[in-house]
Amino acid sequence: MKLKIMLINPPRVAGMAVVREERFEHKDIGSVYPPLSLLYMAAALEKNPSFEIRLLDANGYDYSLKKVEGEILKFMPDLVISRCGFDTQRQDLDVLKLAASAGAVTALRNRIIADVHEIRDAILKGGYADVFINSEPEAVVEKLALEIMKQKECLSVPGEAPNKEHGFLVNVPGISFCIKERVITTLPANEITDINSLPYPAYHMLPDLKPYHTGVMQRPFALVQTTRGCPFSCTFCAFGRTKCRERSVESVISELKFLRDKLRIKSFLFFDDTLSIKKSRVMELCERMAEEGLDKLKWAACTRANLVDYELLKAMKKAGMKELAIGIESGSETILKNIKKGVTLDDIRRAAKWCHELGIMFYGLAIIGLPGETEATVKETIEFIKEIDPFYTQFCFSTPFPNTEMFQYYEQNGFLLTKDWEKYFPLSDEPVIRTQELTAGRLKKLRAKAYSEILLRPGYLLRQIRPFDWKWNITGLAKILDRIIRVITGKPVR
Repeated sequence: MKLKIMLINPPRVAGMAVVREERFEHKDIGSVYPPLSLLYMAAALEKNPSFEIRLLDANGYDYSLKKVEGEILKFMPDLVISRCGFDTQRQDLDVLKLAASAGAVTALRNRIIADVHEIRDAILKGGYADVFINSEPEAVVEKLALEIMKQKECLSVPGEAPNKEHGFLVNVPGISFCIKERVITTLPANEITDINSLPYPAYHMLPDLKPYHTGVMQRPFALVQTTRGCPFSCTFCAFGRTKCRERSVESVISELKFLRDKLRIKSFLFFDDTLSIKKSRVMELCERMAEEGLDKLKWAACTRANLVDYELLKAMKKAGMKELAIGIESGSETILKNIKKGVTLDDIRRAAKWCHELGIMFYGLAIIGLPGETEATVKETIEFIKEIDPFYTQFCFSTPFPNTEMFQYYEQNGFLLTKDWEKYFPLSDEPVIRTQELTAGRLKKLRAKAYSEILLRPGYLLRQIRPFDWKWNITGLAKILDRIIRVITGKPVR
């Protein structure tokens, strides 16, 4: 008897793809990512021959909820594992309702909610999920599945009564579940200290990689994670203050070769919180990529301005890096200190200068409405962006997820405007906060002003035209035009 397990990435929400990962848990615009966390879980479960595994990416392939229901009824799983976006909880839980109706035990994972027990417990008490996964999923799912399998075997014995309250799960570490309206939380699962021990993501369980893209990077596209965790203390971040664990260079190279040779990827994103925490490791990785011919693949990454230098950026460019996203957050030194960024404007200036010299597309990430924001600090940010001139800048509203230090600041000062989690979408045109000096309405106008002043500069637009790169002139300029239209029409913009 095999336990039938189905891992489901729920459908898109309001026409937008949703990223439901360990370091990104909300709707997105212009990109569709493979469900990396579920692929890792599937790979961990697949090692056990007692399990029969199916993976369904309704988000990637843009399947309807009706299609998901049909696939559940076709497979009739014993256990369904899913993730949810923080701002798409209500819609994403519909998948688990369908699974429960089909008789499956349902398990849910969301990293932010795992930290916010009030939300987690409401989900469990409301019957929306049987189990909530609190710890790193790969450290939990096999033990969870084995306990459910034991219970299933018990039920096949005449006279055995089913345990409807899921008390049999009490020995599974890293989870919460309900018994008689009371939430039981087990001890945390042991952290996976050696992430080299994890199998490669089970990309073979997807039909293909055709749906996945960033809007600019060439398809087929994949996500590759070389580290887990970020030790920095930015007050706005829902995923920081965690130990950084590294994969070996050899392990990363092996996975990249597999993705290139077997899945024919053309591009990928290093899906690390901060890729360049250890310079020597990234230098070695880049050198190996060039040696193995992996520099033909185009890739992007995200890091901090104070963790790069000219030598490292040069090596990354040589290894195939096309785009680098750097958190600018604000052009005000005061704001940067308020949020404990640990990066100075001069750090960012140097990184931008090196990127321009090396021909690296530098993508700036800025936030409007951080603690202490005023008309003057927004103006400082706009002028700073003009000075360093990224090829594109994203302006998000400050979105304090409830497991962050910054959430407490807004709540305690009366600056939090809502706890309707569906509105906690950083790319939204509606802020969920205000500041001491700026109302939500004023923040909206200032964000629109920031986009207009940055995007509509004649010199900036001319610099985006590449005389000998017709593909970029079609895809890149089309994306910039789309952003301009979204700003003008007041739609969410990335």
